[in-house]
Parts: sequence; C-alpha cells; structure tokens
Amino acid sequence: MLSFSSLDYNERKILMLMAYFYKYGQNKIKLSKLLKKIMSSPFSDSAFEKLKNKGLLIEENHQYYGATDLLYINQDLLIPALVELFKKENRYLLKDIRELYRRTYANDKPAPLVGLIIYCIAPKAVEATTTSYEAIMHSLYACCYHLIDKVEHKAFFQSMPDDMFAHVLNAIFQRSMYQNRLLDWEYLKDLVINHKTPIRVERRKEPIESIFAFYYYLATGKIFLDSKTSKDDIFTLQIAAIYALYKGDYPLANKLYTKVMTAYNKITIVKGIFKNPVGNYYFALTNIFTNTEASLKKLEIMMRRNGERTYTQNYFLIEPLKSYFYNKIDAKIPEKNYLDACKDTDMRMVAWLTWKMYERFGILPDGATKPTDTPNWAFLQQETGIMGDNSSADELRKNFGETSLLSRLEIKSLWQLRLETLIAENQQDENKTAETIHDTMLIYLLRYGIFVPVLKRRLKNGSWSVGKELSVRELIQLDVPCLDSIDQRIKAGISSWEYSIYIEKYIYLFVDCDHVYTGSAYDFQPIKIHKDNPHLIIDKNANGSFKVSTNVKELQNGERSSFFLKKNSETDYSVFIPSDFEYKIYKEILAQETYPAEAESLLIQLIKAVGGKTEIHSNMVAELDDLERIDVQPCITLRVISSADNSFKLAAMVHISDSLCYVPGKGNVTTIAEQEGKKVQLVRNLKKERDNLKMISEGLAEVEFLEEGETWKPQSISETITLPINTFLPFIQWCKEHKEVCAMEWAEGSKIKFYPGISSSSAQISFKSKNGWFEVEGDVELSEGHIISLQKLLEVMHQSAQQKYIRISDNEFITLSNQLSRILKRLDTVTTESRSHLQMAPAAVALLGDLWNDEALNIQNNDSIKALRQRIEESSKRVPSVPKTLQAQLRDYQEEGFEWMSRLTAWGAGVCLADDMGLGKTIQTITLLLEQSENGPSLIVAPSSVVPNWRNELQRFAPSLNLTILNQSEDRSKEIKDAKAGDVIITTYGILNIQQEDLAGREWNVVCLDEAHTIKNANTKMSKSAMQLNAQRKIILTGTPIQNHLAELWNLFQFINPGLLGSAEQFKKKFILPIEGDNDKARQSQLRRLISPFLLRRTKAEVIDELPAKNEIKLPVELSSEEMAMYEVKRREAEAMILENKTDKVSTLAEITRLRQMACSCSLVDKKWKLPSSKVLAFIDLAESLNDSGNRALVFSQFTSFFEEVKKAMNKAKLPYLYLDGSTPMAMREKLVKEFQTGKCPFFLISLKAGGLGLNLTGANYVIHLDPWWNPAIEQQATDRAYRIGQKQEVTVYHLISQHTIEEKILRLHKTKRNLSDSLLEGSDMSHAMTQEELLELLQDNR
Repeated sequence: MLSFSSLDYNERKILMLMAYFYKYGQNKIKLSKLLKKIMSSPFSDSAFEKLKNKGLLIEENHQYYGATDLLYINQDLLIPALVELFKKENRYLLKDIRELYRRTYANDKPAPLVGLIIYCIAPKAVEATTTSYEAIMHSLYACCYHLIDKVEHKAFFQSMPDDMFAHVLNAIFQRSMYQNRLLDWEYLKDLVINHKTPIRVERRKEPIESIFAFYYYLATGKIFLDSKTSKDDIFTLQIAAIYALYKGDYPLANKLYTKVMTAYNKITIVKGIFKNPVGNYYFALTNIFTNTEASLKKLEIMMRRNGERTYTQNYFLIEPLKSYFYNKIDAKIPEKNYLDACKDTDMRMVAWLTWKMYERFGILPDGATKPTDTPNWAFLQQETGIMGDNSSADELRKNFGETSLLSRLEIKSLWQLRLETLIAENQQDENKTAETIHDTMLIYLLRYGIFVPVLKRRLKNGSWSVGKELSVRELIQLDVPCLDSIDQRIKAGISSWEYSIYIEKYIYLFVDCDHVYTGSAYDFQPIKIHKDNPHLIIDKNANGSFKVSTNVKELQNGERSSFFLKKNSETDYSVFIPSDFEYKIYKEILAQETYPAEAESLLIQLIKAVGGKTEIHSNMVAELDDLERIDVQPCITLRVISSADNSFKLAAMVHISDSLCYVPGKGNVTTIAEQEGKKVQLVRNLKKERDNLKMISEGLAEVEFLEEGETWKPQSISETITLPINTFLPFIQWCKEHKEVCAMEWAEGSKIKFYPGISSSSAQISFKSKNGWFEVEGDVELSEGHIISLQKLLEVMHQSAQQKYIRISDNEFITLSNQLSRILKRLDTVTTESRSHLQMAPAAVALLGDLWNDEALNIQNNDSIKALRQRIEESSKRVPSVPKTLQAQLRDYQEEGFEWMSRLTAWGAGVCLADDMGLGKTIQTITLLLEQSENGPSLIVAPSSVVPNWRNELQRFAPSLNLTILNQSEDRSKEIKDAKAGDVIITTYGILNIQQEDLAGREWNVVCLDEAHTIKNANTKMSKSAMQLNAQRKIILTGTPIQNHLAELWNLFQFINPGLLGSAEQFKKKFILPIEGDNDKARQSQLRRLISPFLLRRTKAEVIDELPAKNEIKLPVELSSEEMAMYEVKRREAEAMILENKTDKVSTLAEITRLRQMACSCSLVDKKWKLPSSKVLAFIDLAESLNDSGNRALVFSQFTSFFEEVKKAMNKAKLPYLYLDGSTPMAMREKLVKEFQTGKCPFFLISLKAGGLGLNLTGANYVIHLDPWWNPAIEQQATDRAYRIGQKQEVTVYHLISQHTIEEKILRLHKTKRNLSDSLLEGSDMSHAMTQEELLELLQDNR
C-alpha cells in the first residue's frame, strides 16, 4: 500500500473529499461534478486516473443504481486522508468540503465511521461523534489494520481515547495472529507505554498494557508486565497460565485458566469458550494435561458452545482433541470443509497448528499441504518447531521451554487410553487422603416443597458467599468442579422443561445427598433424605387373631408408584422404593387388616416363605421356633456425625444385621431375615434396649447435657441430639467405661481422639544457652509413640484459651492436669517464638518457680541457667542495708523500693521504678547509687529541666559521691573516660546523642534513665543511643510507663531487660494486637505477670497518709456567639477536608490542633481576629480572685502562643507572674523556681511539656490547666509539681474547658486513658493508639 504522503496534492485532495463523503459512493460523472467545486477539471481528471491506476479507488457495482459502478476510497487511506483534511493548512478546503456535503445531501453529519475517526483527530469538530455500535467499530478496526505499526500514523493512535485504543489493539493483534502477520513489536511497545489520553468513549474499559502484554508474549516470548505488580485480568492471567503450561506446572495452569474462564463468563454471552482460538487451544491443552473427568468434560462443553457442525477455527483446533481425549474415539474432521477453510487468510495460524496436530493424530487430509509462509509468532514457532527469520531455537527454549505442548500429548491406541484412564481414576479415589478444596459449593434449599439449587462461592477471607439461586435450566447446564455423583444424578434426572424441582416428584434423586438444607440463608438446618425398606408387620393379638400392616401407608391403601415419600420430621425424610415382588405380596396380604386365629399356620408358612425377600416384623417368637434363632445384642450404637459449629450429632440405633437397624426399645421383637442362604429369626431384647437407653441418658446427665431424671427417647434412627464439644468429649470417656451399654460408630471424617488428664510427668523440657538467650525446646507425650512439641502445644493452648478441652488438631483434643497447665502457661508468658523453637530472656528465669519445683517434670538444664538460678536465689535472700553515708531518713516505702532495686539488680535484672509523682523516686535511686558506689562509676540521663534537681539532691543527700554535670564540662570525653568508682555523671538526653560513642564505649556500674518515657519511641536516635549503653545495673524512672499505648512499654523494657518482651514484632503479635484489638484479658494478665517482678509502682493514696486533700474542678467556659460561629466554620471545613482524604493522619492531627487552639482563642488561628478570648477573660477572673485571697497558682498550657495572650491580659490586669517554657535556660529555671518557692510571685506560667517534669513547686496551692492534653497522665505529672511530699496545704486543680468544642471530647477521652500504667498492674481495661477513625470522630459534631 502506497503511503498517503507520497501522493501529489491533487491526488490527496480527491481522496480527502472522498473520505469525507465515505458514506455515499460516487459514480464517475457525479464525482467529476463534485471535484469541479474544489479544483479545476484538468487537474482533477489527471489525478483521478492516477488514483484509479494505483488501485486507491475501489469500484463496486450496485444494481439499484442502474448497474452503475460506484467509487469508494480504499479503506486503508480513510484515516490518513481525514488526518490530512483536518490539518491547519487545509482549513479552507475543509470548509469547502463541509459546505459541498451539506448542499449535496442536506445533512451536516458525515458517516458514523467518519465522525468516529474525526473524534480521534479533532474531538471538538462539529462532525466528531462517538459510538458503541459494533459494526462501526469493526469498520474502524479494518481501517487501522495496516496503519498500527507505521510511525507516520503515531500521532493518530496517541490521540485515540484509551478504551477505544484498547479495543483497536485487541482486534488488530487478534487478526494479525490469525493471519500470521509480522508486526514491529518494539515500536508498538513504545506506542503503548507512551499512550495516555484523558478522553473516553462509552465502551467497556479494557487494560491497554494487559492486552499488549498478552499478544507481545505470544509474538516474541518476552514478558512485558511484572506479574508481581500488574493487576490480574483475563490477559495477564492467561500469560501466567501459558507460562506455567510450558514450564510443566499443570495444576497451576489449570487453576489460573479456571480463574480466566470464570472472569470471561461474566462479560460474554456464550460461556465456556473463548472468542480467541489461541485461548481455547491453550485452555484445551490445560484440561488435557490436568487429566481429570471434570477437566476433560470442559472440552465437550467448548465444542457444545461452538456448535458441533460450525466449522470455525475453534472447531478445527478443539474437535480432534475432544474426540480423542474426552470421547475416547478416533479423532476425525470433515476433510473438504477443512481444506476449504485453509484457503482463508484468517486460517493461517490455525493451519500451522492443525498441520502439526493432525500429523500426530494421523488424520491430515490427503490434499492438505504444509503452509508456505514461515511462522512469524513465537508461540507458533515453538509449537511447530519451525524458526522464523529473526528467531533462534535457544531463545525459544529459554522463553517457552524445551518442548512444544503438542509434542507432549500422549497419542496411544484407544483401548490403551480407555483402560489407563479407568485405572488412574480409581487409583485417585483410593489415594485421596483429604477432601478436595473447591472455590464453589452447590447446595439445595428445601423451600415450600421445592428444592432450590444455590451456588455459593468462596470469598477471599475463606468464608462462603450467600449464593446465587439457580433456575432448573442453569442447574442442568452447570459445570463446576464441586459437583459430585449425586449432583450429576439430579441434573440427569430432572426434565429440562421443569420450572421447579418439586419434592413429591424428584425427592428420590436426592437420597443420601449431604447438602440439602432448610431454613434461611443465615440459619441452615441440614436435611437427611434416606432410602428405607418397606416391611410387613404381622403381630399376634391377645385373642389369637392376627393384625397385618405395613410401614408404608400408600401400600396399605393399594397404591402403586415409582417411590413413596414419608416426612419423619422437618429435617428427616424417608424414601421407599418397593420391588415388583413386594407390590404383589403386599397387595394380596393387605387386602384385609385382620386374620382369624385359624390362619396361624398359613401365616407362619408365609413368613418363612417370603422372609428375606422382604422385611417381616412380628411379635411371635415361639411360633417360629423351627427357624434358627439369633439373639440380637442390646448394645446401642451411637452414630456420630461432626457439625461445622464444633459440635457433634448423635443418633441411637440397634443393629440387628448388616443392613437392618431400629430405634432402641421400639418395634417388633422378631424379624425374619436371610443369612448365609437360610432364613433365620432375629430376636431383640426390647426391655434391655430400653434399660441401656436409660443408662445413656444418665451418662448424658453426668456430662450436664440432660437434666437429672430426663430421658432421651428417639423416635427414629435419624433423629439426633447435638452435643457441644465440651460436653461430647467427657461423654466419649463415659462410653469407653460402659462398653456393654453402647458403642460409638463414627461417620467418615468425624472420628476424634481424646487424651484426658495429661500430667507434668508426660512432659520434657530443655534449656540451652545461645547468644545471650535461652532456647527452650520440649515435647509432651499424649499416648505411646504420640507426642506434641512444646511450641505447638503452647500455640493451641492459647487458641483454646479459657477452655477446658484443648484442640490440638482437627480431630484431636486433650485436657491437662492443673499443675502442667500452670507450668505451660508460665512458659507461654516468658517465651517468644523464634522460627522452629522458643526463646527466653535471662531475666525470665526468675518467673519459672513452679517449673523448677516440679519433681515429675523432666527438665534438662545447662550450667548457665543453673548459675543464674543460683544468683537469683542468693539475691532473694539478701537484706540490703541503707548506706550510712545517706544524709536523709527514708520513709518505709522508700526503703522497700531501694531494697527491691538492690536485690533485682544484684543478679543482673533491670528495674522500672514507676512510683507516683512526688513519692521520692530520686532519693530511692540515690540510695542505690551510694550502695553501689565502690563498684564503679554511674551514669544518670535526665531531661534538662530535671538536671538541677538531681544535682541539688545528690549534693544534699549523698555528698560523698563525686558529681559531674556533663553539660557544663569543658572536656566531656575526658570526664567520661576518667570516671571511676564513687563518681556519678549526670547528662541530658541531648548530650547522650552527641556523646553517644564515648558513653557507650565503656561499662558503667549503674545507668539510670530518669523520665524514661523520653525514649518510648524505639525509632528515635535518642532511644537508639540509650540502647547502646553498657551497664551492670540498669534502672529507669517514670511516673507514666505507658502514656498512650502498649508499644511504648516494649521499648522501656527492652532497655532494662532486653528480650524479656521478645522483639517489637513478637510483642505486637503476642500482646499489642490481642490486648488493644481484641481486649484479650488472658494476654493482658500474662503481660502483667511478665513485667510485674521488674516494675514497682506505688500511688500516693497507698503510701502517704499525711498528704492534704486534692480537689479537681472542671470550670466550663462559654464561648461568645462570634467565637462559636468561627469555631463551627473551621470545624466543618476541617471535617470536609479530612473526609476527602481519610488516610492522611498527619493532616487530621493538624486540623485537630487548630481546633484546640481556637477553643483557647480564635486569634491563634486567625491573626486578623480582634475580639477578646472568652477563655482568657475567664482565667483573669479566676486569677484576680485567687490573688485577692493570697493564693498562689501554677498555670499550665501546651500552647506558648496562647501564653502570649494570657501574659498581655495579666499585664493589663496588673497580675504579677513568672514564665517558663522549653527555651528557658537551665540556670534561669533554677532561679525562677526559687523565686516562686520563696513567695516572691503568686503566679507561675509554665508550658506543659517544659514544666511537667522534675520541678518541685510545693509553694503553690492552686493548679490551673488552661487547656486539656490528650493523656491525663501528662496533666497529672504537671499537677504533681505542687501535689507531692512537702505540700502542707490543700491543692485545688482547675481545668478550663470550652463548652461545645473538641475540648469536651478530649475530656471524655481521658476516661479511657486515665492511669494506663495502673491498669496494666491491676488488670483493668487498656487504651491504645488512636486510629484515624477515632481522630475523625473528634472533628465531628455529635452534640
């Protein structure tokens, strides 16, 4: 095809006009007239002849135009001509052609195809239009076919809307594959990568990259998309499936292609077969290599959907495979139809594949010839073994595999194939050890006398969907792997014209079906449908006469049917199918209900004659004494069936033969049956059966299933009682102890094993030292030769928490002795999982007292653990004494705290002293520093605000210690290096970061972190620096070990006792998620036991009697109407913004902070705000009242900007104050504290974070919190600057809360966070880190 740009201008001009007029063909005369309107005749005539000679004008004969030939533009030039026409330089020509078209046809709109092409060129042009009409789209595909990989048309395709481009690509690539056409794939790859356009047309969206990747793989063997990051769809899944096929992973290929077909069926009318024959080719081979009855059945479905005599590409590819592998008959094809089809250019790809396939089957027609063109697509080269001009065998093997899929097909003699298939299928059944897991499940709901089929699908979380109800036709056509033989029987037995499956007509098909239910979709009750035998009942009356009846009332009435139905209960149905013999016998003998006494001999003869051919029940025993008597054992069989809800159903019956069973204690004494070719009378002991059933009822009462004196009285052998597992397991034991009364018969897959009372003597545990840890291994013997690992047992114990019976596998349960249970729970507390074993931190050894003391337990220790236990035991007997050099008198609880720290740190454990603020954590630590002063230098790390307090108290209470303030040192490295016994170095957390290498480079005797929650975040540099410190004894001091959530606790304990709580990830999995997410009380209790030996917390209320009262007052502040209006506007703006981007927690917190500032003063957010703050006015009123009555107050706020407003107001009111925030130097802090304590100023304004730690300000008797902080523990710390030892006056605490604002919600939040550290010790509910949803709720108006 000539390039449009190679034509001269006049030729292009003619083609542009004909392109615009494409809808209407033109004869030569009419065309000549049109051309004269836009160009002179000589030029038009010459150009016209050239175009005709070049074959660029197509002549078509139309009879209804008077046999005149009409001329059309060649469709390959339609797009280039329209692109040229809409160029800027041709705008006048376009105008003329538009006007000419309008005058000629009285219409402004050209053909829909032309309008669609113009839409891609100039979307805003008047002619531009979109369409979803399939015929127009097919015409567009044809126009694009030869242009797609030509660079001169790149701009047109790049401007095409994404979804249109996707359909164009799919159509062109598919046809190119049919025709074995060679494309420039690298150019196309670049075109796809750079194709981005915002325009859309109304067609189903297809993924451009996925479509290209599929055909690119088939054409080149190369992968375009990363399977790990690309989205799964019909195309990418096929790539993965075909790749798996070539690599020999047939199960994976089958799984992937099943997904593809499921997805494809949702978007197509004809289901079960792809439109693309290559997809069908690989799908068929996948099913053949999977080689199951269900998979091979899919070949038959594909051909049924195609049409048995519809000779398409799919037919010639799939029919031979279906005939041979599914039908097990010789593969055949209609030869003439095949040879005719191969002449079509769209059959070139199929011709290559079938030439190779038919050759293998030996069915290649005589007239068939090898295709002449070379395979251009990589998959064709692989399957045929014929290389293209630019391909290599090595490259193909690398991309696809060593062999073609066609060569892997095993073509054998049909008799061999049939026999091997039968053998394989039966071996599969024998070797099946586990139930096949399907993604679909078919059930039947019995509703108003109709069976309703429901197809359920497995959801991503493993549960089942509610399901889709199927019509009768949909059920008959259903083909999914989950169908069993009964489903196939039902499908085959139902007439296709039925509207519903009626119980009276079709119940016989459902006999023994285990997936029939009644009830709603959310409360299914299983229905049992079983086949029962009809029987005659011949009983002798007291007067000598005989009563004759049957258990099937229809037979009693002389009715005849293919089956009879009996409803025993809502969930139990019997189906009777009498034989012809039984119809005849029953009709004759049941002609009358009562026979006279003189009929006895004949009736006995009849019983003997027909007994064994039909069931006969009778109360006669002596009369039949010439028949061999067999006494039936009265032992009751309890049939057990497991239920999905972890419970078990029990049915009671008495087996009198292999095929006959009855309700215990009910029915006739004698049954005539045939055994080993002779008739016998089977005689039951009904009284003994009733006695045994009564004993079973007593056993059920013992396990607390029945009430005392209540009796189980089953009315049919299918009637069941349901026992929960906690009742069923002890009942198993009861049955084992009463074998003469009952025996359990387990339904397939229901049997469970129960090992009761496992004691500590069955366990063995070993401890091994490794890398500073102790590895813990062991096992517990359940029965001879049956053991369970310690790690597995601890895991299942927690899964069965709070339950007496522990499930160790699907069908095994155990109970533990109290002692072993205590030991294992203690081990679970102190160990963490590490791959194949458990590990334990050295500090945890102190928590295993029960374990070491159990003589029955088999424990294997090593020298390290023995030595550690020895140190622990010796330390526990020590009675530390307060050093005489301490210049203070300790209170009793302080002395106890010192002794506790001394004893634990003596054997290497770290400790957390978490006493309430003001209880003297500093003096207790100083006492320990004095005791240990001879053993080496010590290091204290504290916030800068607390350093002066440490210095003062050390100088006052321990003058014998050599004190160095590292912040004030001129040579810090030298001070650190030269520190010796008796030296104490005090530093800040900031200096710890700076001097980290020096401080971590030596060993310290005692390292103490004050206000240790400073390192609560494990990811900060400060925390990492602290973890590097090396010390014989580690101590942390904090009044708030947990401020917000449990993760903070982990880092503190990682410092004092590394590994005690496991790794951060293990701690999260074991404690944080269960406690914070599920409110798991067992895990909370476990964590409390784990940390309590190393954490000491006392409150003021517990240990100090002489502290004065403390009063907490909430002072509501009513904002002005202007403030409230402003606040509400900002609140709504914030809520709307956050709802738009719910995942941005940072933005949410920022908006919340702004609202908290507005609750203090609108000017903190809006600098133009000039009105006074209601909260500032309320504070000034309160402050003036306090000042007038001679009181002194600490005033806290978290916003220093708010303090600026407060200071201005206090200046105006002439109220004196001192001010301290984070920028105040250390020396100035000491001066300010001293001034306040000596009474020089009544008010001390302190920023919450700067003044909440380490300050002793007992000179105040009022504390005012201007705004609430998230955690009440931080506010409590600030309050305790005044309310501590040394305070002689009552302390009143005011909380100023702006009404109807976020502050009220924060106050409510305090209830869940208050005393979080105490909750860990006391076992009350814990808090957690706030979620994005909880933060968003704070923004919303819930008034």
